[in-house]
Amino acid sequence: MDSGGMPSAPALPLAEMRRCASDPEFVEAVGELYAELDGEIAAHRPSCTNRGACCRFGEFGHRLFVTPVELAYFAAVTEGPAARPTTADACPYQRDGLCTTRVGRPSGCRIFFCDPAARSWQPPLTEAILARLKELHDRFNLPYVYLDWIRALGQLAGS
Repeated sequence: MDSGGMPSAPALPLAEMRRCASDPEFVEAVGELYAELDGEIAAHRPSCTNRGACCRFGEFGHRLFVTPVELAYFAAVTEGPAARPTTADACPYQRDGLCTTRVGRPSGCRIFFCDPAARSWQPPLTEAILARLKELHDRFNLPYVYLDWIRALGQLAGS
């Protein structure tokens, strides 16, 4: 348990993530996967009306989980990913209802919409993208863990 009473987060494979983040082939592969994902999501035509309320995890009552592939890509395409302070309650990249790191945002941010019509396609799309992310972990020899976004950002900040 950590000092807040939550279970300890698994350790990120930081050295392997740095290696992947500096590999153009890796960055291209994840970028292509995200482009495909964004196209699938756009085909569903979801709507966002809450202006970033879902990014305030504590208020919204949910968490965002990520993988090392997503974090390595985030680090590769986002200026200073570890520079922002993190809290347990909100994404530090959400400002005034807008995401300030849209290009690098993880799959969960891309897939989740509070639009009730999205509830039918979100779970299967999430499972499909996780399977593809696991394939990228294998392809680029990057150990797989699944952990909370805020905790992951804290580990990145400490690296």
